[in-house]
Amino acid sequence: MKKSKLIFVFPNTSSFVRRDIGIMQEQYNVITFSFNPSKKILLPFVFVKQFLFLLYHLPAARIVVCQIAAYHSFLPVLLARLFRKPSVIFLAGTDCARFPSLQYGNFCKPVLAWFTAVSVRCATHLAPKHGSLIRAPYHYDFSGAPEQGVACFVKDLQTPYTVIPNGFDETVFYPLPVTRKPQSFITVAVGIGTSNINTLKGVDMIVEVAQLLPACTFTLVGVEGRRGLSNLPPNITCLPPQDTGQLQHLYSGHQYYLQLSLSEGFPNAVCEAMLCGCIPIVSDVNALPDIAAGCGFVLRQRNINQLQQLLVEVANEEIEKLSNASIDRILRQYSLIQRKERLTNLYLFLQ
Repeated sequence: MKKSKLIFVFPNTSSFVRRDIGIMQEQYNVITFSFNPSKKILLPFVFVKQFLFLLYHLPAARIVVCQIAAYHSFLPVLLARLFRKPSVIFLAGTDCARFPSLQYGNFCKPVLAWFTAVSVRCATHLAPKHGSLIRAPYHYDFSGAPEQGVACFVKDLQTPYTVIPNGFDETVFYPLPVTRKPQSFITVAVGIGTSNINTLKGVDMIVEVAQLLPACTFTLVGVEGRRGLSNLPPNITCLPPQDTGQLQHLYSGHQYYLQLSLSEGFPNAVCEAMLCGCIPIVSDVNALPDIAAGCGFVLRQRNINQLQQLLVEVANEEIEKLSNASIDRILRQYSLIQRKERLTNLYLFLQ
């Protein structure tokens, strides 16, 4: 039987975009468009290219799907309305945030905020990866208080939504038979070393607490040339970006995964680390407390003294029990099969 056509638009080809393409290809003929101009000056030309792409493919398409709301989702949802096709936007994090001190989030930039707002208003349906991406109180740091979420910045938002978390493949990430180093902590982030990423991802907190806990070891993955990370204590190891196999080996050799972000819609790395048996230690933002529930630890406020106390306390917990619980948490709540089922049900409902 010939598959129906699905248009999938995204800003760049990330790991979760590739994963979602694989899911959708089981049911649909997926036609993709990557909206990723190499320079801002090329943005108008990419809009024209996207417009022509949509005019060609939309008449025969069954549904339009966009990864996050931004410039690239504007034309797809508007033209989908014109052609009377359902459209879905996956909300992921930056499209639902506003942190002016870091200039992080779509709603810090007036033009991008306008494109984001029109996109979420005109879409048929929204699919946030966690409920907090719609609206939730924010207490972790003053920079995001008192609330975050797309509905805080798009007034009277009426677009219906369905929460669909990310899904993870236990055949790709699982514990390897290596020895875990005691009191070892790992963090993975793209762009570590730039000041805004260091603050956004909590790397500055890790560097500071490492100086206070010399018996612990910390691994930072995603560092390009140690830029912005000079004079580190000797218990911090910096590594460049790693491939999937390398990450699996690193996760399997560490006891804890640190995710101390100021904002984090639904992160992949912490869940993949948990599948490898890492115990999560996370900040109290967005999906992180739910991900770590029953198997990890939550830093309630961005405070170095509280972080130091928390890392000292976790050393007295039952490591093996929590490690197994971390694996089980992802398998039970955030499997790839569950995301596949939820997406399939949503697309069928909208059609």
